[in-house]
Amino acid sequence: MDARKKIIEHLEKLNIGKGKTDFRLRDWGISRQRFWGCPIPIIYREDGKILTVDEEDLPIKLPESISFDKGGNPLDNHLEWKNTYCKKTGLKALRETDTLDTFFDSSWYYLRFCSPQKINKPFDEKDINYWMPVDHYIGGIEHAILHLLYSRFFSKALKKCSYRIPDEPFKKLVTQGMVCHETFSDHEGKWVEPSKVLKKREGLFYSTDNGLIELKKGRSEKMSKSKKNVIDPDQIIKNYGADTARLFMISDSPPERDLEWSDDGIKATYKFLKKLFEHLISDLSFKPSLDSKEIKNMNNDDKESFNLTQKTIFNYSNDISNYRFNTAVAKLREFSNFLLKKKNSKNVNDYCWTIFLRLISIITPHFSQEILNNSGFSGFIYEIEWPKPLENITQKEYANLVIQLNGKKKALIKVPKDLEQKEVLNYMKKDQNLSAFLQNDFKKIIFVKNKIINFVK
Repeated sequence: MDARKKIIEHLEKLNIGKGKTDFRLRDWGISRQRFWGCPIPIIYREDGKILTVDEEDLPIKLPESISFDKGGNPLDNHLEWKNTYCKKTGLKALRETDTLDTFFDSSWYYLRFCSPQKINKPFDEKDINYWMPVDHYIGGIEHAILHLLYSRFFSKALKKCSYRIPDEPFKKLVTQGMVCHETFSDHEGKWVEPSKVLKKREGLFYSTDNGLIELKKGRSEKMSKSKKNVIDPDQIIKNYGADTARLFMISDSPPERDLEWSDDGIKATYKFLKKLFEHLISDLSFKPSLDSKEIKNMNNDDKESFNLTQKTIFNYSNDISNYRFNTAVAKLREFSNFLLKKKNSKNVNDYCWTIFLRLISIITPHFSQEILNNSGFSGFIYEIEWPKPLENITQKEYANLVIQLNGKKKALIKVPKDLEQKEVLNYMKKDQNLSAFLQNDFKKIIFVKNKIINFVK
């Protein structure tokens, strides 16, 4: 930045160039010609004056009877709603028929969620101070460039209007990937839905009244209605259940990456859940904990299963907290495969599987609920306290991480094993002293997992 500034100054002195600031953020296109949206409270009087609607007439409501037969904006064709008058002068007027972009609503709805019952004002500042800012915001990439910018604008604008709300609406953004699928088209370039594709030895075909039409397989792209490479969720739920779809999508790839939809993947996930269901539905007795006597009298096989249960609780909970959902599911698969092979005592076997079902229930609630209800548990699964691992078994799952500044040791902290650099930085932010340390400007950060993080000034 300094070099760039000096170059511009030098060019200006020589009178052969001039510094210029370009703003890349475009103005927000706030209105649109559609029926669905917030009506804009403006009227156009017949004498040419443009006026805001009186506060006592707010909110303006959209008409309940609307026709979409004609082209253009339906509100423009609804003369009964469109035609109005000025209360002060009695002059005829027309309502603004554009509506506000729906981002206008979603740019402050998180504030309304804090005080949903308030009638005389949009939100209560006490509620806002309790709930806000939002801890984690999860959304697609389009939200990062649109919704978040508009939300920040609203926050700044409301602060300017003396509302006591946080400067920033969201603490953390997690940008999720897209769900992708192969595309199929005929010789004319028309797209064909995957469910209508017939796979034969000779190739891919589409059945019509005039016979089979050969299809061409295109690249995998983000699911979209225009390219028809979508999967009907109703059909997936009907054939495999909602839990199968949830588990497959979460286990296939990290949440920030794109997910490649696979029929084989969904079938394999269904097979996995079906196998566990058949194994547990008749044999399991609900047992969410073991007493000290039961733990003390365990044989070697029971101890091995018990210890793995503690480590799984610890690692799975840590992965979920850090959005490593696919690795969390992988740990549960390893855990379940281990238990299926082990011949444990009844008490330990029931305990381990009860813990497994509680852990996986946040992904497969229906599957877990049905098995647990059949095992003697009455109530909702989320009412069971989240399991806590025994520290003497899981303490080895921590690593001592050296914090350095220009190669010199500044601190030593204990962190969960195998954290990535970003997660270590988040861990440091929770410590008041280390958080202050992170306020410095660094040229680069050298990170060695489970060993050191070196900040270079």
